[in-house]
Amino acid sequence: MKTLAWFEFKETIRHRWWLFYSISLFLLSSLILYIGSSESMRANASLLNLVLLLVPLFSLIFGNMCFCESLPFQEILIALSVSRFQIYFGKLVGLFLALSSAFVIGIGFSAWIFWSDIFLLLLIGILLTAIFLSIAFFLSATIDRKELALGTLLIIWLFFFLIYDILIMQIALIFGDYPLEIPMFIMIFLNPIDLARILFTIQLDLSAMMGYSGALFQKYLGGFFGISIGVIALSIWVILPSFFGYIFFQEKDF
Repeated sequence: MKTLAWFEFKETIRHRWWLFYSISLFLLSSLILYIGSSESMRANASLLNLVLLLVPLFSLIFGNMCFCESLPFQEILIALSVSRFQIYFGKLVGLFLALSSAFVIGIGFSAWIFWSDIFLLLLIGILLTAIFLSIAFFLSATIDRKELALGTLLIIWLFFFLIYDILIMQIALIFGDYPLEIPMFIMIFLNPIDLARILFTIQLDLSAMMGYSGALFQKYLGGFFGISIGVIALSIWVILPSFFGYIFFQEKDF
């Protein structure tokens, strides 16, 4: 698996889209830090929105593209008696390392230039990369048609990024007279993008960006304990799609 992961890593960093992703993150984050140099809170909030927008979207699309394009190569590896576990997770790990390195280089280099402390943001971006790559591999292994898989992934991104918060707001408005703390608290963990946003805003005390779910999370799980629970929940979001994606890939008929 190490050999396949290293091969996938080297192939990905040679891809023009990897370079485009890294340069885009660098230019956009540098622009945000330059404009917001006098207001660090606003700059951090803008950087968070940039990460929550681009990282999941690019990870889903690029993960689906790489998985589908490598299917003929995967067939050859299976014919050579390479285990499906090594093929699936070797490709997933290699692609994760490549995209994570592009993210760290793009965001981290601009932060180094402007002397900005964004360690937590880098951690969140790496976790989101792993989560949405896992989801991309899961759906790519489940849905045979590339176009249908890509369309489904875009709908998932739109749901997590935009629609989910609207649903929470509507539920809070409609059922505001009922005790909603427990259902809302559970719903926080069902959206990795929302959970990542809450963790970052709590750490930097950006109360204006917390929203209803963020305020609820801070009320019950504020501080280091809450951040630890959030990181564990994001890790579970990585593990579950990876596991079920491998199950479907193992049963896939090439």
